[in-house]
Amino acid sequence: MKKYFSFTGRFVGVLVILGSLLAACGSANRNMADDPEYRKMVEEVSDLEFEIENDWANPTQYNRVNLLGNPNRIKFENDSVEVYLPFFGERYAGGGYDPDDGAIQFKGVPKNLELRENPGKGTVNIFFEGNRSTENLDFLITIFPNGVARTSVTSTQRETIIYDGKLINR
Repeated sequence: MKKYFSFTGRFVGVLVILGSLLAACGSANRNMADDPEYRKMVEEVSDLEFEIENDWANPTQYNRVNLLGNPNRIKFENDSVEVYLPFFGERYAGGGYDPDDGAIQFKGVPKNLELRENPGKGTVNIFFEGNRSTENLDFLITIFPNGVARTSVTSTQRETIIYDGKLINR
């Protein structure tokens, strides 16, 4: 019987240690509203005078594509946005013989522009809509305090695609 209690005691001890480690590794949902780095990022983004350069494209059904050497950008200036993002994935409709037609492009004043701060997650989300010819585009850009930007583009003619990049200070 002594061995049974010894084994049980060790087992309980290991469980307690593992439980403590798991609890300690859990993410803290702290509010970053007063964090200086977060506030600086919010001010930069709120002015809508910045640029994003993407390093990766993440098509829905395919592997990540490194965008090194592929021109791409999202540029907010005054009250307009200029978007040029190479597209990798399935296109359901539209398109033509224009070589630039393969990219996701938008230039103009965005519709339904919305900026949403999320201090609980330490991010700022930018939502807007745009269109080009017969294609309607929905953009969701999430910006983190370290300057990392994630852009999701949903189209009426293509698969959704996500881009990973960084905020370019101007």
